[in-house]
Amino acid sequence: MLGVETLLLPVSFLDWLRARLFSLLGPLGQPIVRRPELRVALRGSVAVLLALTGTILLPLWILALGPLILGVPHLLSDARYLVVRPGHQRSPRLVLAVGIPLVICGLGVGMPAGLAALAGVFLVSDGALWRRCIGLSLVGALALWGYAAHSFYPHELWLAHLHNPIGVLIWFLWRPRHERLHLIPLLLYVACATVIGLGVVHALPFGLSAAPHSDGSALEFFRDTLAPEFSETWGTRLVLLYCYAQMVHYSVWLQLVPEEDRPRPTPRSFRESLRVLFADLSWPLLLLAMLIALSLLLFALRDVWAARTAYFRLATFHGYLELCALGLWFVKGQRPQKARRLVETAQGFLPVSAAAAHR
Repeated sequence: MLGVETLLLPVSFLDWLRARLFSLLGPLGQPIVRRPELRVALRGSVAVLLALTGTILLPLWILALGPLILGVPHLLSDARYLVVRPGHQRSPRLVLAVGIPLVICGLGVGMPAGLAALAGVFLVSDGALWRRCIGLSLVGALALWGYAAHSFYPHELWLAHLHNPIGVLIWFLWRPRHERLHLIPLLLYVACATVIGLGVVHALPFGLSAAPHSDGSALEFFRDTLAPEFSETWGTRLVLLYCYAQMVHYSVWLQLVPEEDRPRPTPRSFRESLRVLFADLSWPLLLLAMLIALSLLLFALRDVWAARTAYFRLATFHGYLELCALGLWFVKGQRPQKARRLVETAQGFLPVSAAAAHR
């Protein structure tokens, strides 16, 4: 029977490749390794610029294939960092009041079940009563608004757009920082979103026509889905803005949140990262996620658009999960992680051990 070490052996090549890259960078690579806040700011900035580039070059391809390639891994990261690592799955109150409504939400009920899960956070969580009352009031107002309109569809559409920057907000709030380097990718994110939304930056004409298995109507499909009742110009801008924000959202959950959450401030090897992943989520859950991701990709070979629709039906719950996490932090009045133990040196804020080596 294959052991974990045997299965992780191919990952050693990635560790060797990264070590080789840092070796080639020489003195320039040392601050990236030793300064966690600099490393996160650099990764975040690169992610934003890549998202902007992709939005300009091939937005329709990204909108079609991005969820099928990165969607399931990012859902897994959502569950890992918002549920499993904090240990919420071991709380009967949260499982009953929040977990079950989220499962029902993912089965097709949508926003009513999602709002029920969010209300459950404010009902059963420990925290200040005034915070819980504020949260319940907001959830109640949104529920009454939807029922009065006899449809939650407009609210669900706006949540589809808002859940992408909500992921950025979650990363921003994850832990206190010693420096302000995290503001660089954050301001860059806002600036790029602004120039896309205002039409200062446009997608290439080829990018607005090229799409997988498309007869040229893909852009119209996305305008009808993501920006109904908007003019053609503003509808296209909203589609591009969604493409850009979705790419950054995936980077947040697959790169930035893992960097912020891990206890050690220096980079972890790929082998060790996989070991910890297996320890956090277990083989059965990871195997199930791999089977779902592979099924979606195989489905996409036959019909990309149907596979994409199937993914979003599966992923309905995760926007509400992120809102539930924010609600829980608000009620408790604390962030999920404390500030890192860093010491200010001439080379910037370094881990305690690394700082001692520079004295």
